[in-house]
Amino acid sequence: MNKVQRLSYLLFLAIFAVMIVFPAQLAGAATLTTPRDYLKRVDPSLTTGEQHEVFFTTATAVSGGAGNNEVILVFPDADDGLWCATAGADLTVTGITDPTGGSESATVLPGTLVGTCTQGSGGSSYDTITITGVNDLTISTKYGVRIADGSTAKLGTPTAGTTGLITVKTNNGSADVDSADTAVDIVADDEIAVTATVPPSITFTISSNSIGLGTLSTGSVSTDSHTIRTETNATAGYVTLVYDNGNLTDGSNDIDDVGDGAVTAGSEEYGIATSDNGRTISEDDGCDGDPSSALTTTQQDIAGASSGPVDETITVCYAASIASTTIAGAYTQTVYFVTAGLF
Repeated sequence: MNKVQRLSYLLFLAIFAVMIVFPAQLAGAATLTTPRDYLKRVDPSLTTGEQHEVFFTTATAVSGGAGNNEVILVFPDADDGLWCATAGADLTVTGITDPTGGSESATVLPGTLVGTCTQGSGGSSYDTITITGVNDLTISTKYGVRIADGSTAKLGTPTAGTTGLITVKTNNGSADVDSADTAVDIVADDEIAVTATVPPSITFTISSNSIGLGTLSTGSVSTDSHTIRTETNATAGYVTLVYDNGNLTDGSNDIDDVGDGAVTAGSEEYGIATSDNGRTISEDDGCDGDPSSALTTTQQDIAGASSGPVDETITVCYAASIASTTIAGAYTQTVYFVTAGLF
């Protein structure tokens, strides 16, 4: 055997010995199953706010020891500085069982997880997210992890039309164990503009169109009432105004409007009140004529609300009394109500 043959033989024996002693190191990495990346946005050219919710099922146990293992995401070579918009070592990493709004029934990626985002630069250099601090992973187990922006590190997206193959890898701290590719698609615009119009509405109801104060006497105050109801979707609520066509009259004779704030038995007085507070017309929940306001031919507010939507029912009270000198007759008056929605 010549010298060349002898060296070749010795080299063969050395390689064979290495293969026997270190078979795992020469074996090819297995393929992860169920590789999935749920993105928060598929809008192009984002420079912050992207989020990856990554799931995978191990084909091989990852046994580098508690906190020594890694999960690595490698992005397409042409997208340098786009998936990792700002490099940094403070990505927010959280183990999860399900994606937001979806279901995977995974096991939380275990460990004290730390995420680092590095940018590729040129050919065969890739944007990469590396999750360190991962505990041992068992074989044939689906794991889930969420990766989001940190204070410094920011995640982004490439330009529209990019269909990116993202490689997900497990690593035992010294060598890759399993890997698989998953695809995502970046579209021109992921936003849908939804518009709708709610038309303004208002309904005004008067419970009765007649008020009967009956036969008036000097010994008591006569009263009657009705309700007014306002329903509206006006933002600023509503206001209801009241006015009359003149005094309570019989021909040229009239019953005096209340002037002292209350209708009192034995005095010739006529007035109106409301159950709503804070109005020009006096508030009188008891409808007994005390207090009471004079109606005029000029509009006065009697009900309202400062915000909407609203559905409100207000009681309007009428009260009258006479003196011994009040002239006999059949007295009448017309009262008008107007409601405005404050849209």
